[in-house]
Amino acid sequence: MVDLSKITEPLSLPRLRPGPHGPLVLELDLTEGVADEAPGDPIGQLMNRRRQHFLDVVEGIRRGARDPKVAALIVRIDGRPLGFAKTQELRDSVADFRASGKTAIAWADSFGELGSGNLPYYLACAFSRVVMSPTGVLGLTGLIMRSTFVKGAIDKLDVRYEVGKRHEYKNALNGVTETGFTDAHREATDRIVTSLSDQIVEAVAEARGLTEDKVRELVSGGPFMPKEALDTGLVDALAYRDEVYEDLLGQVREEHPGKDEPELLYVARYHRKHTPVPRPTVGEGPGYIALISANGAITLGRSRRSPLGGGTIMGSDTV
Repeated sequence: MVDLSKITEPLSLPRLRPGPHGPLVLELDLTEGVADEAPGDPIGQLMNRRRQHFLDVVEGIRRGARDPKVAALIVRIDGRPLGFAKTQELRDSVADFRASGKTAIAWADSFGELGSGNLPYYLACAFSRVVMSPTGVLGLTGLIMRSTFVKGAIDKLDVRYEVGKRHEYKNALNGVTETGFTDAHREATDRIVTSLSDQIVEAVAEARGLTEDKVRELVSGGPFMPKEALDTGLVDALAYRDEVYEDLLGQVREEHPGKDEPELLYVARYHRKHTPVPRPTVGEGPGYIALISANGAITLGRSRRSPLGGGTIMGSDTV
C-alpha cells in the first residue's frame, strides 16, 4: 500500500528552498480600479476579475508600515475615479506608511488627461514624491457637481410624478420634480463643492510647500503641461515607469547594503500572504473580529443587482 506521507514529505514547507531575503517594495496599480467586495453574480465576477479588493489594499499598506521587511511603496495612480471617501482612506493609509519613515512614491502617466485630475492628484499628494510621465497632463482644474433635471421631458410625455418631500433641503428627487436648481438645492450643492475643494487645496498646499492662495491661483490656471507642472512645484520629477522603478530600487539598495536584491510584491498579495487564516476558538481562547463588506440599497431577501442598473442591492438574507 502506498504511504502518502512518504510521497508528500519532500514537498513539506520546511524543505522548500527559502525565498529571497531582500527588502520588500510594495507596489499598487490603480489603473484597474478597486472593488469593495467580490460580486455575487458570474458576470460581475468576470468583469471584476482584475480589480483588487479595497480592504486588502488599505490593510496591506498599513501592515507594510509595521513590517521591517518592507522598505518602500510605489503606486501607479490613474484617472479612474475612486470616489472621495476611498481616496481619503487611501491617503490615511499612505500617511501611516510614511510615518514609519519609509518612502512612498506616486507615479502617473497623467493626472486626468481627458478630464479632471483633482482626486488622483489629491491622492498623490499624500506620498513622499510625485512623479509624472514626460508626456502627461496634470488636470488640477477644480471641482464641479452636475445635476440632471428631467421634469421637462416628463411633462412633454404627459407623465405625472407624485412624491412627498419633508423639507426643502431634501433634494434627492429634485431631478424629476424641478426643471432647475431651487435656492436650497443650489446652496447645499455649493456647500459640498466648497468643502471638498477646501480639503484638496489644504492638502496640496501642505504637501507641496505652497500657500493656499497660491494653490487656488494654480487651480484657476490648470490644466498643466509636464514642464509647467514641474516648474510650479506640483510634481517632483518627470520620468517614465522604468526610470521611476530603477531610481526607487537603487535607493532601497543603498539603504539596505549587504542585503539581497529588493523584491517587488503587490500590496493585495502581500496582505493575503501574511494574513493568518482564522481558526475556531476553544474555550476562553482569543476570538476574532469579523468585518462584513457590503454596499448598495438595503432590502429583504437575497443580494442582487438592481434591474434598473442602479448597482448592487444588499439582501437581508445574504448579509
